[in-house]
Amino acid sequence: MSEVLKAPREMQDVRIAPSVEWSEEAKAAQKKALETPKCADAWMNLGLELRKQMLFREAIEAYSRGLACQPFHSMLYRHRGHALVNIGCYAMGASDFEMCLRIDPDNWSAWYHLGLSYHLMGEYALASEAYAQCLKRSYDDYHKICCTDWYCMTLMKMGKINQMREIASRITKDMVPGEAYGYFGRDLVYNGTNDPEQTLEQARKDNDHMFATGAYGIAVYYEYVLGDEKRAMEILHEIQQRNTVWSGFAEQAMELRLQGKAK
Repeated sequence: MSEVLKAPREMQDVRIAPSVEWSEEAKAAQKKALETPKCADAWMNLGLELRKQMLFREAIEAYSRGLACQPFHSMLYRHRGHALVNIGCYAMGASDFEMCLRIDPDNWSAWYHLGLSYHLMGEYALASEAYAQCLKRSYDDYHKICCTDWYCMTLMKMGKINQMREIASRITKDMVPGEAYGYFGRDLVYNGTNDPEQTLEQARKDNDHMFATGAYGIAVYYEYVLGDEKRAMEILHEIQQRNTVWSGFAEQAMELRLQGKAK
């Protein structure tokens, strides 16, 4: 019998992972949490401060401490799930979002990120179901625009182009996107209002993360709707060259596609 290979400690033990110095806000939040160790919200606030520094593993630990105090705290599951997705633990993230929704079935953010988790896992049917529920709970332009974007990309990858166009047609140019302007441009491409190349050129003027947000859906549209895989790959490589926010959702979806782990 051949010897079973075992992972070395540095691959598994998060206690020896390198870190960065915590911000003053994170240190203050830690002090508050340690002074009130049974306060779930104090641990959640610490996690949120750590997340700002992309210290996701440390944030997950803080959220878990909070859940040890209050295991039915829906927002702790929502925030921990988000951090898990940020580091590529998609199934674990989905589990937390599912738990959040058992406690708070109308949590828009949990439905949205549950769909995202399944999308990044390549479980598009499950993602579609989550986004359908999310869209039912989208009561203003901002939430409709955000949900429609990932919902439409999911439907494209399922080959449901007619359904995608019907969903996208609900987004109109007179809507007010707020911070969802990156998604807004993509939605208007999906429904035929905007030209994909003009939308891409506009996205190039933004910061790296918002460029990825604006460009990834254009790549998906080229590949799955227009059948132009070559142009899609060019756009994905352009996102890769500006990939400074490695934890972003569009950035992760881009990497999965270029690595051949998603289709």
